[in-house]
Amino acid sequence: MPTKEFRKSFRETIDSLHVSICELTLIEDTNFYQLLRAYYTFIHNRTQTLFLLVQNDCLWDADIILRPIAECTVKFAFISSFDNPERNEKVREFWEDLAEINRLKQSKQAKQIIELTNIDSKFLSDIILEENEHRILSEKWTKSNRQRTEQLWSYNEMIKTISTNYDFKEILGLARNFTQSSHLIHADETALGVINDREQRTEEQREALMNFHEIRLLSDCVQLYLWLVKVCSKLSDKELDSELIKKVEEFENGKEIFKPLNKIIE
Repeated sequence: MPTKEFRKSFRETIDSLHVSICELTLIEDTNFYQLLRAYYTFIHNRTQTLFLLVQNDCLWDADIILRPIAECTVKFAFISSFDNPERNEKVREFWEDLAEINRLKQSKQAKQIIELTNIDSKFLSDIILEENEHRILSEKWTKSNRQRTEQLWSYNEMIKTISTNYDFKEILGLARNFTQSSHLIHADETALGVINDREQRTEEQREALMNFHEIRLLSDCVQLYLWLVKVCSKLSDKELDSELIKKVEEFENGKEIFKPLNKIIE
């Protein structure tokens, strides 16, 4: 597996990026910055979980965790890519509109489960909306209105918006993370095929593939954190810290020592 030095470099790099992001998201206490901090707390906690999984060779599981990290990072950048008053409107949409849509969906699902199973569950019955509230929300969130709002907040649509508003073309590469994790989450034929292929390799090849898998996971996390720093710096109109960029570059250069492993899996 990757050297202790590489993992140590990852930890040090993430810690440095973490400090920078915390400082840049604490400059204001508006609803917008409060949401950014909530997003980042989610991202950082999930990243700690991912690293724990990586250290225990649970790489496929770590890949699954990478999806919400990437998705939350996209949301962070998405709402940041707008100017006011549209930015504040996006914050409101997240906390209010999407919440109402989800309450309608959850109510419908809970009602269907009770009807199908005839189960007596206070947990499920508490989720079901009262008749008047259900009527009000259903009239407000017709199928077309619901789909229009949800589409704007879909992963791929947010990426398109960010690439336009921020001109961050590198974000388009995040689609790879989402696709890879989706296969694993749904345990489809692609996921099972990839996992089985690795199991069928020689021990040396498996070791090399696991090396590259771990390197990709950790490198993706560093790049997502760096991207957050870029977004925050743009928001506060600050230059990127040259020492921080240098630290990220040193981490990325550390991957070079693993290139000879390519010959093993060819």
